[in-house]
Amino acid sequence: MGSQSKEYVLITSSNFPTGGPGASYLNLFCRGVKNNGASISVYLLKGNAFGNYRYNGPRHAVTGDGIPYTYLGFKQRPLNVYLKLIDHFVSFVRLLLLLLSLVIRNRSSTILLYNSDIFFNLPICLIAKTAGIRIVKYAAEIIDKSQYSMSLLGKISRFAYMINFKYLNKLSDKLIVFSHYLKEEFLKMGIEEGKIIVQPNLTDFDYWHSDTADIKYTVGYSGAPYMKDGLHDLLKAINILSVRGLEVTLVIAGDATFGRTLLPELKEECIRLGISQKVTFTGLISVSEVKDYLSKCFLLAITRPDTVQTRAGFPTKLGEYFAMRKPVLTTRFGDMERYFKDGVDMVFAECGNPDSIADRIEWMLNHKNELNTIAGNGYVTARQLLDFRVSMKHIMMALA
Repeated sequence: MGSQSKEYVLITSSNFPTGGPGASYLNLFCRGVKNNGASISVYLLKGNAFGNYRYNGPRHAVTGDGIPYTYLGFKQRPLNVYLKLIDHFVSFVRLLLLLLSLVIRNRSSTILLYNSDIFFNLPICLIAKTAGIRIVKYAAEIIDKSQYSMSLLGKISRFAYMINFKYLNKLSDKLIVFSHYLKEEFLKMGIEEGKIIVQPNLTDFDYWHSDTADIKYTVGYSGAPYMKDGLHDLLKAINILSVRGLEVTLVIAGDATFGRTLLPELKEECIRLGISQKVTFTGLISVSEVKDYLSKCFLLAITRPDTVQTRAGFPTKLGEYFAMRKPVLTTRFGDMERYFKDGVDMVFAECGNPDSIADRIEWMLNHKNELNTIAGNGYVTARQLLDFRVSMKHIMMALA
């Protein structure tokens, strides 16, 4: 591919630099690019969307780490369908002007594309390939068909997503994927192995380091509690432990970042299971508040089921859990067993099995001395794998 590009242009539909796991990942990626001697600028295809927070800053801004970013459309993502259409049109026109400027400047820029919307990806890929501009795409997950509605619009969205996944990804010079499952899927499509970079997410271990705090909750969970995250299994496990006479509490820190809240259904499940007094829901909160809640937990848990979507992805929260030097409980999904050992780095439970999750939580409560060693081992292993200061050096070499 020639010498490494010194100028990167990131185009994304995610929030940036804050506002959910995608924003966190991209912010760390950009910091890593800059730390390794290259420049990077960010262009946002969509406006801010993070709960009730409204972005009131300028259209062109710079992060505290010196990363410039620009909103191509509206600064705030609209809910009204007509405003959405206007927003898409404005963003699309400005995107074309951005691509034209890259072609005219004729620099050795590399486009980084973190977006699954074919409406934007198609012109980006076609213009980049025609003009000889390098393009690197991210593939963070496979969105299961169950996530789309059965309406005509839902079917069209699903079709467009699959076109992007199966065909537009082939136009990339490099693919950054979050799992070996995704790597195997792309190899089956005929993409050369040398073009695929596997990096399971990024974490700022220095930020997530936490001083010892008084324990208030037994189990902590952070992130948007979607069905794919296995929260129902965890709630059932809390109920099982309660029936066994164990006083176990759970805090769930987070909610959907945009649109309808996910919490009412989970609260109803708690009422049905008789554990409402044992479960605390924080709602959508800031990263610093998440950190504060997790620091007060005895152990941190991820109880995802074994599905195509969970095999293909890698949870952002896992690195954050390990960085806090807390014991981690996770189910055996995706690449977990590729990187970590049961009873050495973390504690494993079986996917989709509340009894197994309950058994492992109970074991952890009865083996607190062993957990100190396990938490320490997990921290060391995870830091080498997920700390952006380490990982981005490897990524930048692979992009060369």
